Amino acid sequence: LTMGTLAVLVAVAILAEGLPPPTAAIQASVPPSDGPSFRAAMQHAATSCIDPRVYGAVPNRGAQDHVVNTVAIQKALDVASAARGCVTIPRGDFWVADLVVSDHTTVMLNLGARLSATPNITVKAVLRVNNAVDVTISGPGEIYGNAELYIASYIPIDNEFQPNAADGSRPNNLLVENSVGLTVRGISLLNSSDWHFRMVKSRDIYVDAITIEGDSRFPNNDGFDPVSCINVTLVNSRIDVADDGVCPKASAGLGPLQGLTVRNCTIRSGSHAIKFGSNTDTTMRDVLFDNITIIDSNGGMAIQQRSEGDIINVTWSNVIVQTRYRAPRWWGNGDWISVTNGPQRSPAHGIGTISNISFINITGESENGALISGLTNGLHGLLLDNVRIKITTSSNYSRGLGPPCYTPTTGAAVPCMGTRDYRPLADANATHHNLCHYYCRTGAVADGLYLERVHGAVLRNVTIEFESPRKEWFGKCLAMDAETAAAGVVGADTVRCINGAS
Repeated sequence: LTMGTLAVLVAVAILAEGLPPPTAAIQASVPPSDGPSFRAAMQHAATSCIDPRVYGAVPNRGAQDHVVNTVAIQKALDVASAARGCVTIPRGDFWVADLVVSDHTTVMLNLGARLSATPNITVKAVLRVNNAVDVTISGPGEIYGNAELYIASYIPIDNEFQPNAADGSRPNNLLVENSVGLTVRGISLLNSSDWHFRMVKSRDIYVDAITIEGDSRFPNNDGFDPVSCINVTLVNSRIDVADDGVCPKASAGLGPLQGLTVRNCTIRSGSHAIKFGSNTDTTMRDVLFDNITIIDSNGGMAIQQRSEGDIINVTWSNVIVQTRYRAPRWWGNGDWISVTNGPQRSPAHGIGTISNISFINITGESENGALISGLTNGLHGLLLDNVRIKITTSSNYSRGLGPPCYTPTTGAAVPCMGTRDYRPLADANATHHNLCHYYCRTGAVADGLYLERVHGAVLRNVTIEFESPRKEWFGKCLAMDAETAAAGVVGADTVRCINGAS
């Protein structure tokens, strides 16, 4: 029995018996990454999980005891990959930075196990799957982003923490890049300082029974963001974040997004629960959201099309939605649907088309109406089937206690209630650009369903109700612009309207 094989056997004993970390003598026996002892370790790893404590990993023992375990855990991951084996992370808080999972590796996060971001050292993510095939990450342990250590200040009027580094420069919790064949099951992704779960130019990803939770005041802590990915499935999961909950994108040079399915999930967001964009540079198509519960969110189902990519064949079905206003700095406007297309980078920027969008079996309550707009390039093919929504008030903002919004043209303060939200938009008036990026709204009333430049709309069994007594910003059950009216809306005369404006 070589000392290298003994080291791996000790790891198995640690897992089975809950033993303390290995002695210095055993740690010193870790085999080099070549030679017969290393090959023996790989052979054993193929049938048994490696505990990184055998390579010297030590969990933190207190608030001030932050041992960085990157080298030890990375060693275990490399051995496991070479052996097509697995690594088990034991109970304890292990601070790491940019761990990389390679081909044919299983990572098991045991109950009570935590991989935590090391501030000022972690660059891209706590855990990365990079250019890999056949990777599994399973729980019930967690990956923790330490967002509380990235806070510079708090802005009360926005109910927002100001991070100490720019959006996009802070690490994700889990980052998947250029990979194929990933399964993630049963883990928790918590308190990220940027996106919790980011997937880029990858395919065949299956995610089941995960929990994503971030501080409700921390910006850009999106939940689940597939970027230019193909065949991604998220099921049986819960997301609770400040920024967008599920946020598919397609970025220039990375290819399309296609075949996204999200099913049996509960989402709570201080922004949009589900939102396309605003990176829509290439085609996004064949997307299904089914059996979704949206609670206590600033926006429900949204598309922000802001660049050249077409958005085709998107279905929301069997959705319960509850939305309310929050501080206007955040994405969302208390609306149950928000579909907009228009340039973000400059008024002359090219915009793709939106076509074949369906909302089927949708019920819920909302503080604002639905805005479905093809303002720049039109929307072609819209179905609302078996929809019942009540416009009601539930937040401090609906009682006039929140900060104001601002008009895009003059920057004048206006009440947010009932406004329409076209953000982010290209503002030709540079004076108001910074203000409008977050705070601008277009004055209006809260129509239950407002259609703008929509062609081929079909409404079936749609009921819109306004609470009683009506508020001054309440509008009609169904309203549309002249172009939509001229194109014709099938079933417009069948919409059941309760307490709507005449």
